[in-house]
Amino acid sequence: MPVYLHQFGLFQDSARLAQADSHNRLTVDATQLNRHWHRCGMSSDFWARYHSLASPRGSQSPYLSRDSAFHVYTYLLNELFENCAKFTSGPLTVVSVDTWMFADQVVYQVSNYLRPAGVQGFAQLVQNLLQGDLEEMYFQRLEANAESGGGGSGLGYLTLMKDYGIKFGFGFETIDQESVRLDVQALVSKKES
Repeated sequence: MPVYLHQFGLFQDSARLAQADSHNRLTVDATQLNRHWHRCGMSSDFWARYHSLASPRGSQSPYLSRDSAFHVYTYLLNELFENCAKFTSGPLTVVSVDTWMFADQVVYQVSNYLRPAGVQGFAQLVQNLLQGDLEEMYFQRLEANAESGGGGSGLGYLTLMKDYGIKFGFGFETIDQESVRLDVQALVSKKES
């Protein structure tokens, strides 16, 4: 288990993750994701389709249907892949996506690397995101984006938390003087809400 410099939100430890019904890993390069942007969508669609096959086909179950699970997983993964493509910095460009499947939830962990100089600002953004009022922050971000015409606002995380009930955990582990590993865990309920 990593020793985190900072840890925020809901994080599953290795003992809990070891109890998963299955574990899968996908490794990609952030440089390639950034250079060939469509790979973010293709990777998230593939990985979401792969994991949604564990969901029931129909809607008679208390769990997300296969189509609903695919929609939630692909939106989440696309957001995480795009963030890695945009914000990975420093000499380490590997991005790993781990998935642990449980009967009632899926845990995704996306790991990438940042330069130490970028950690404090992102850690502050994460704290605000996890501690603030989701509704208020969501509408503030919408207004700010409309006024500035820009993105990069954290709106993706807010939407995932607000509309899909996804719980996030963020861990920052110092690797060396040039790299800090960022682990983002997303806990997705497989139950229909």
